[in-house]
Amino acid sequence: MRTGLAAILALLAWPAQAHWENTRWGMSEARVIAALRGSVRVLPVNERRPIPGARIEYRVGGDFRSGSLTMRVAFAFDGRTGGLVCVSAQADEAHGPAMRARLERLFGPPQERGRDPPSGPGIETLGWTRPDEIDLQIAPGRPVTLLHCARGV
Repeated sequence: MRTGLAAILALLAWPAQAHWENTRWGMSEARVIAALRGSVRVLPVNERRPIPGARIEYRVGGDFRSGSLTMRVAFAFDGRTGGLVCVSAQADEAHGPAMRARLERLFGPPQERGRDPPSGPGIETLGWTRPDEIDLQIAPGRPVTLLHCARGV
């Protein structure tokens, strides 16, 4: 009986970290590139983006494709450990519904929702706080933007 209950609880438990696609939080630059089969590359020094006030820097980037969805992605690494901590992505406005559906399929409905302006067709922001920190921003006439980070970053 205890084994059956433990199995049910394990199925109901939310994963500690979701990671991003085939990558895992803490991976090195080389491992991220290998996990995505070379579709991303180490960014030249002049294209890297340090985040002011944080100890992270975007050092790997490229295009990610899954079915008809194409995103421009950038991977941020911790300045002390060198491990992957965040992924940023942008896609054409037309990919907004597909990105939202993908996130909802993987992580359930968003825990946070916002619209600016509240009464119009402005910027829609969706957020997930479990199992990772995820923000999706959809705005008419602008690229869809995703920020997906390990918890606590």
